[in-house]
Amino acid sequence: MYKVTGTDPSGRTLAFACGTDEQALEKTWELAGRGFRDIVVADPKGREMSAIAFERALDLAYD
Repeated sequence: MYKVTGTDPSGRTLAFACGTDEQALEKTWELAGRGFRDIVVADPKGREMSAIAFERALDLAYD
């Protein structure tokens, strides 16, 4: 399971569970569009990376 966390515009940190890498990527886009900042993705092994780094990692995997 992937875990996406971010800080909403009011300053609260929220976490969302996603079953796949694609769902996690879509969640990062959704949160960014809603004004969230400091968006971080944790993969099933617990490694954390910024939303931008996560997107880049997926782009390399799909090439």
